[in-house]
Amino acid sequence: MLVSLFLVFQLFYSVTCSISCYNCPMEFNTFDSIITVDTIPNNLKNCSIKTEQSECSIQVIWMQNPNQTRIALVGGGEKRTESDEHNLKNDILLKNDGIKTQWTNTILYVCSTENCNSPSTLKHLLRSLTSKDNFNEFSYLLVMNEHFNGTLCFFYANSSVSCETEIDPNTCKQCTTEEYIQTKPLEICSNCIMDDVIENFITYEVKFFMNNRERHDFWMIECQLPNCNTIDNSDLIRQKSNIQFDFDLFLNCSRQLTNILSINIIVFVLLTLYIKIKLN
Repeated sequence: MLVSLFLVFQLFYSVTCSISCYNCPMEFNTFDSIITVDTIPNNLKNCSIKTEQSECSIQVIWMQNPNQTRIALVGGGEKRTESDEHNLKNDILLKNDGIKTQWTNTILYVCSTENCNSPSTLKHLLRSLTSKDNFNEFSYLLVMNEHFNGTLCFFYANSSVSCETEIDPNTCKQCTTEEYIQTKPLEICSNCIMDDVIENFITYEVKFFMNNRERHDFWMIECQLPNCNTIDNSDLIRQKSNIQFDFDLFLNCSRQLTNILSINIIVFVLLTLYIKIKLN
């Protein structure tokens, strides 16, 4: 009896310490429109199941100018180690690279249970997520400025993380403001960037942690116009963006799927054990 229980444990552990993930490559799942939960295809293209993974992920990128949606379901970490990673990151970005202004909205979901990045999970994610912005109203702040100098920037800090406000204006290439909300009240860091300019941008990022139902919010602007990084502008950016996630709606659906998968695994293990005993 003890030997049988040991075999059950070994078989169950060998199944659960690594997982299988859906693998639907982005290059086969790119669409020339903005896909929503109501218009997402029932079947993604070129999908397979990838085994021996430590975590799975779902990535969706929505783009405008031109409109496009890119979807990828992939596995990560080809190793037999346990992971409890379970979070969702949503990042809204408006950027100007000197050639054109482009808007993107990206979600990245990471999980660590069997086939947890399925197409049905993707639909549950989209139903549970609210992601809105009016960043296009701020495109004028992102105009490239060939005559930029650091005296155009606003400097301020109330952040617990390092925020340098005593910077030689002659070394500045862009103005920047970062705002954070984690477990503390709003923290702000306004100063300048000394690296070469690649693009001016506005971004809002939220990371949702499923295990403890926490969220971390982050806003940022990098720009070159006079006083473009003031607190008033960053407050307006915050007011014009909204990302919310319904943990109850999503996790209740996920729990039901997980329970079904767990039952299937137990049945598989017991059936395997039964066959082994019969053969002996």
